[in-house]
Amino acid sequence: MKTSIITTIIGRFTALSLVLILSACASLQQMVDVKKPTANVSGVSLGELSQQAATLLIDLNVDNPNGFALDAAGLDLGLSIDGNNLANINKQDSGMKIPANGSGKLQLPLTLNFKDVLAAIGGLGSQNAVDYALAGSLTVNLPVMGKVSLPLNFADVLPIPQLPKVSFSNVSMDSIGYDGAKMTIDLDVSNPNIFGVNLNDLVYNLQANGKSLSSGKVNAVKLEKGQTQRVSIPLDVSLTNMGLSLFRVLSGGESVNMGLTGGANIAPDIGIWTPAPLSFSAERKLNK
Repeated sequence: MKTSIITTIIGRFTALSLVLILSACASLQQMVDVKKPTANVSGVSLGELSQQAATLLIDLNVDNPNGFALDAAGLDLGLSIDGNNLANINKQDSGMKIPANGSGKLQLPLTLNFKDVLAAIGGLGSQNAVDYALAGSLTVNLPVMGKVSLPLNFADVLPIPQLPKVSFSNVSMDSIGYDGAKMTIDLDVSNPNIFGVNLNDLVYNLQANGKSLSSGKVNAVKLEKGQTQRVSIPLDVSLTNMGLSLFRVLSGGESVNMGLTGGANIAPDIGIWTPAPLSFSAERKLNK
């Protein structure tokens, strides 16, 4: 009876030991068969944009081909323009968890001041965009291998927002009589950006020799990237608005100083940029 109990105990112990040994062997096999993960910058989007700075949202992706989970350790990533390093992300612990046979994702913000870009490349001039590059590495902890550095590289174009321009191109007198004057003003509206812009509620006021002749509003002007569009506005100016003295000047052969002031609300196609309202002022001669 005692022999039977001892035999049973030994058998169970042997079976348990075998299970543990096999489990340990499997774990050891996993550790020996370690594969290096891959990492990449899967995309970059704009989080914030102004005429002073841009905040990039950098999306990182790490693929883990191993049958066990991994923890990402340090992260070192720099942004450069024309070979000049202008901004960095340095983290001792990125906090990224990478599941077994899966992918880990992480989004990081990086802010770039345009004054630093200007200093690095010797002035922006009329540039509406600059090429930039991201380079660095993400460190992961691997069994057997220890800390392994995974390279990161990415390149793209960063928009530098600029206000649209409104220029007073021309003013012409189509006709004038005692019932008033018919005039046309031509505005050249330009969008220097690499994205579309709408000018909403474009208001204007036309003056002659300092006296207001007419004012009004153009509901919307849609501009594609880099587009210049001419906006012609016909005006009916009453004799009351002109006054007799200005009527005589306008109907005579003298040149007249014409002034134009106005403004508009700017609605870029990229909603993250909310510029202040645009204002403009210009003068031209009206020659009959």
